Amino acid sequence: MGKRAGHPYIYVDAAPGLRLPVGFTPTGRRRAVLLESERGDSETAGTTTNMGAGASVSSDSGGSMRLQTPSRIVAAFLNLANKPHHAPLVAAKTQWKIAQPYAGANGEPSTNEQELLHMLHDPVGQKHIGAFAKKILTSETFFCWVEIKEFREAPSIGYRKSMAKLIYRKYIKNGSTMALGSITSDLIALYDVRLYFFDPLMTNIVADMCQNTFMRFKASPEYETYKKDLKDTYNKVTIEDFEYLELLGSGGFGRVVHARKKSTGKHYAMKIQLKTGLLDEHHDQLSQITSEKDILQICHNPFVLDMHYSFQTPAHAIIVTELVRGGDLGDALKSSRDGYLHEDRVRLYAAEIGLALNHMHELGLIYRDLKPGNVLLGEDGHVILADMGLAAGFDPLKLKKEDSGDYRYTPVQPKLTRRKTTVGTRGYMAPEIISGKLVKRDQRPGYTFAVDFWSLGVTIFELMCGFQPFSMLSSGNFFQEVANEEIFRLSPRTQHKIELQKMAQGVTFPLHLTRNAQDFLKRLLEVSPEQRLGCNTEKGFAEFMEHPFFETIDWEKLMMKHIDPKFKPALPLLTDKKIYNSYEHMMSHFDMRDKDFIRHDWYADPDPEMQKHFDTWGYISQYTLRAELGIAKELDETNIPYKVLQLTGEDSKAKFTATK
Repeated sequence: MGKRAGHPYIYVDAAPGLRLPVGFTPTGRRRAVLLESERGDSETAGTTTNMGAGASVSSDSGGSMRLQTPSRIVAAFLNLANKPHHAPLVAAKTQWKIAQPYAGANGEPSTNEQELLHMLHDPVGQKHIGAFAKKILTSETFFCWVEIKEFREAPSIGYRKSMAKLIYRKYIKNGSTMALGSITSDLIALYDVRLYFFDPLMTNIVADMCQNTFMRFKASPEYETYKKDLKDTYNKVTIEDFEYLELLGSGGFGRVVHARKKSTGKHYAMKIQLKTGLLDEHHDQLSQITSEKDILQICHNPFVLDMHYSFQTPAHAIIVTELVRGGDLGDALKSSRDGYLHEDRVRLYAAEIGLALNHMHELGLIYRDLKPGNVLLGEDGHVILADMGLAAGFDPLKLKKEDSGDYRYTPVQPKLTRRKTTVGTRGYMAPEIISGKLVKRDQRPGYTFAVDFWSLGVTIFELMCGFQPFSMLSSGNFFQEVANEEIFRLSPRTQHKIELQKMAQGVTFPLHLTRNAQDFLKRLLEVSPEQRLGCNTEKGFAEFMEHPFFETIDWEKLMMKHIDPKFKPALPLLTDKKIYNSYEHMMSHFDMRDKDFIRHDWYADPDPEMQKHFDTWGYISQYTLRAELGIAKELDETNIPYKVLQLTGEDSKAKFTATK
């Protein structure tokens, strides 16, 4: 018998290394159950102690305890104790790598479990099962299911590692308020060598959700309501699912509106693109029509803009992303009283942008348009990388199956990762892109993701200094303005040569920058891509993270946003009133507002042959689960204690070490 928080517990000696409190239930609650003997009653052969949710403990005449109906969640850990495990994963030499997709557990789910999983992957089902779980107080198991699912699907292993530690602290660590049971250090040690430590747990959580929530749901009147809803709106999102609150912006063949989803009340930014406009824009490369949507679809990182839905009408291709209301870093710089942002503030931005870029590079993407105006500020003060219009793919980091059964990660050959298109924003383009403008395409050596680190150097320099490091233009007196006019008269080719000469001369720093900041920027603004910080083939992104400029940054905390920014942007008042009666009503207001410069027919449908290029446009993000299940607010609240612990330094190190 053990004691916790003043209550006597019965511990079931189910397997070496595992102790289960008698008060454990599959919904995540642990109820301290007093023994009959503690209340003055005598224990006799066959006495049963109720554990809730169908589980109980019986005592035989010898006084030993056995679990009559063991929770399948706990059974997952029993299986771990006897399974062989693989050799430890080798630390990557370059960057955090792409995680291998989950392969699934042995054995097929039951028919009811399959139906439950189908519901959990459909917005209509998510809404109904989430509401029912709230009603019968079984939502906590869904919390764990959602977070493990997000952990499993995270594209980059750096983010997975941080999520895994949070899951451990919340649901496994001995003494945690939402623990699903307690495990000893013997089992915790297995985490170091098992990338998929939570997979058996996930399988059994599904079984518990099925038994304790779904079966009750099927026997309830709510199930009939769900079936009726499902018949009408099966597995799709349409313009009818949103309320339209305000117009945010427009240009060319795109319009952006502030919308709210009816089923969840969550606010979004909706980007509406005219299909005929997209077809005209990409007439020479029709396969690129969906490129921005596809890139947003595969990215998931705390510092990259999240796309939640994409769908279409006959005339429009629509993307729905998170609503970011804090402006961008360009706005922040303009509003600064000093004309620049202070180093401590920019340090956090640099680290977060670096993590966002590294995430894209892991996925085989080059961003190619980094500048202050493309980095948004969330209401929490953290940055969000947006606008994937110029992002492009190169061959992603390849996976190699080793004899041990683990997946190890090897970089592709440099010759396979080069792009030759000379795109970007003037003043932020790397020298290898600019030099490509001076020769024909077939003579260009091409460039790699190193161009993003150059643009990061220019962006951070501008934020900390108030001006660009290699700008050919000057501001101030009359003579400088005349000089600028002379530069504009030069041919583009001559301008490119002058810009390359300035880059080769190096950068000069204002006196207020610290030595570490100057060295950090010098390393990013290295003309040679191979010598640029973060691009070394041996150290990769680790070299960026280890620079002394980031000495005060705890990267693990930052990845989970457990570092609280000192600066938070002033936010405009959130419009909450429904202004437009329908999608069509909202579009008509755009027509009236923009009538003087509309160049396209916003209601023209492409011909059927061209419509085929939008066949794959529909998408529902798995990360909408929190909102659609109706548990987003509650789940965020459960994370607050773990964020506070990290912010105060009380829980800065987990009891296990995740694979690096």
